[in-house]
Amino acid sequence: MAELAHLPAFAFRPEFELVAVAEPLPERRDLARALLPRVRVYEDLANLLNRESALDFVDICTPPRSHTRLAVAALKRGCHVLSEKPLFLSAQEVQEIKEVLTQIPPAVLVTANNWKYAPLLAKTTEMIRAGAIGSVQKLDWQVYRTNPSGGGLSLWRQDPANSLGGIVVDHGWHAFYILISWVGMPKAIKARLVRGAASPVEIEAEVEMKFPEATARLFLTWQASQRSNQGRVLGTAGEIIMEDDILMRVVEDSVIESHRFPEKLSGGSHHPQWMAGVLEEFLQEINFPEKRGANFHEAETCSRLIRLAYQSHKSGGVWLNLSSP
Repeated sequence: MAELAHLPAFAFRPEFELVAVAEPLPERRDLARALLPRVRVYEDLANLLNRESALDFVDICTPPRSHTRLAVAALKRGCHVLSEKPLFLSAQEVQEIKEVLTQIPPAVLVTANNWKYAPLLAKTTEMIRAGAIGSVQKLDWQVYRTNPSGGGLSLWRQDPANSLGGIVVDHGWHAFYILISWVGMPKAIKARLVRGAASPVEIEAEVEMKFPEATARLFLTWQASQRSNQGRVLGTAGEIIMEDDILMRVVEDSVIESHRFPEKLSGGSHHPQWMAGVLEEFLQEINFPEKRGANFHEAETCSRLIRLAYQSHKSGGVWLNLSSP
């Protein structure tokens, strides 16, 4: 993600200057020097923070296990923080971050929730908010992948100690903040997960949610025959159908509006074009204090829904209210 998503996005934003990189793997340190010959390279963030006297922000592109620890270290140094998802998962981590942000009010913490900046999904959001299909009643979101995405040289995606989970953490996080942006906060959730014979994490999940005025179903899998993303948003005055790179608005079985986008939602794992929106969101929170907190609220909600999804599965796939701990 650092190499193929974040760096290309930073290259087009003169507001940011990269001055140092922390990387524990020797191979990746060599790559950092090759890609960024002017930066200073360190083996870990602690050493970087001790040696670099003038830092404004830290961008975290590490496996999930270390996100909270590294974010806290950077925040305590007084740096703004941009982090890959999931920012945190446990309630204890959420509280720890909140306490640090309270102690250091000027600091900004933003998670790279990049899927909402996919042109197809941004257009869907625009149509829903404009009332193009009336009031949303039902949502369906499907993610088909042929194997676990990512992992790099360390293959951390298959190591629950580093990944913190499987496809619910990976793709579920994105689905949750997207659906929330369309229909608001859910009231209840239930989930059933499938773990592969040779996989220590879940490779498939079916998640249902109840919202005040709508219901939603997610189906996520890492064992499909081919990659794709599909979705449907049903409203009182029509529906929106998403088929990877095609978006259609349908009213009474007739296609009223159709859009084709140059990139499929399943076209890759990095999507550097979508990171432009993430960096703009990061700058907005830095420059306008009144805008701070919206992204953190997304992250807190996503982490809570993931915890409840795992809890529901362990309890036999029962419905759990968001009032549950």
